[in-house]
Amino acid sequence: MPDLKLIKNPGYVYDLMFIFYYKFNADLIPERFSTNEEDMKWFSAEMKVFEPIPDDLYIFFRLSPTKRCFLSINYFDNYSNLFKTEYDLAFLQKEISDHEMFIKNVIKHYFDDLNSDQVNECLTSNKYVFEKIKESDYDDKLKSKLYEFFVDPEPYIRLLQYELMAKEVQLSSYYEKNYSKILDAYNELDYESLSERVSPILSGSGYEPNSANISLTFCLLNKYLLRFNSYADGPIYLFGVNYLASIERAAKRLIEPDPEQFGAALADASRVKMLDIILQKGKCTRKDLEAALGIPASTAYHHASTLEKCGLVRATISKKTQFYSIDKKYFSAIIDYLKRFSE
Repeated sequence: MPDLKLIKNPGYVYDLMFIFYYKFNADLIPERFSTNEEDMKWFSAEMKVFEPIPDDLYIFFRLSPTKRCFLSINYFDNYSNLFKTEYDLAFLQKEISDHEMFIKNVIKHYFDDLNSDQVNECLTSNKYVFEKIKESDYDDKLKSKLYEFFVDPEPYIRLLQYELMAKEVQLSSYYEKNYSKILDAYNELDYESLSERVSPILSGSGYEPNSANISLTFCLLNKYLLRFNSYADGPIYLFGVNYLASIERAAKRLIEPDPEQFGAALADASRVKMLDIILQKGKCTRKDLEAALGIPASTAYHHASTLEKCGLVRATISKKTQFYSIDKKYFSAIIDYLKRFSE
């Protein structure tokens, strides 16, 4: 029988990032996490422990129009292959300490259509990067924050490092008081019960339990988190301590699909074309969709995210790459729903 191994650092560091993520994205939390008013009250109360958070960190944590958070994408997801070994807060701080690479990552994150020469030009010319900010379709606040950062990036990076260190002290205390919740969540699981719970929502994704050992890491603050990463030596499941509620919601979506969301997803011709492309390829990346449809990165991400949110496709991460694939169980549920109209 495979092992379920508990590892602390990925979930702990993700919770640290979530403190800042919540600060700058509280208005988006209800939609992204399907949280109700009671949940939001809980988040608000828990996060007060970690106030204040400087507004100067806005561009590092505010979701971009493509729903991507700079720090979690570039300094968490991109190191998922190290989750079982060296990834921890010290490692994160060391990576951020490479200021030139950090600035380059900011450029590539917010202007992901630039080639390597253009990225380097942004590094050496404020005039050039300011032109790119001006030409972007970002809102006025984000543009203003980007201008401020690129005038003199160093103080902003040092502030980020300081705040991560300061909030980690508070988070460590929070974990000491509440770590029993993680132990309870872990101790109630065994391989069979975990397999029974997640197999319906992971079927066909490549992340379902198999003969490999499974590593589990939990978040206390980001309590509804449900993420899966697959590796040759076994998958890593990143769960919030209220993961059961998230699994139930995901399973319910497969059993009882929302016909209104299904109709909305198919109401755009580009999304219909995306489904055909994903079906033909079996799975593909956002870059594949951009190239096939000849559309900007932000547009491709918006359409793919809509398909994922509505349940028509699933998004999975293998190493550093996110793939989209058709969620066949969802379509089977839709067929069952539609059958009653033909009988």
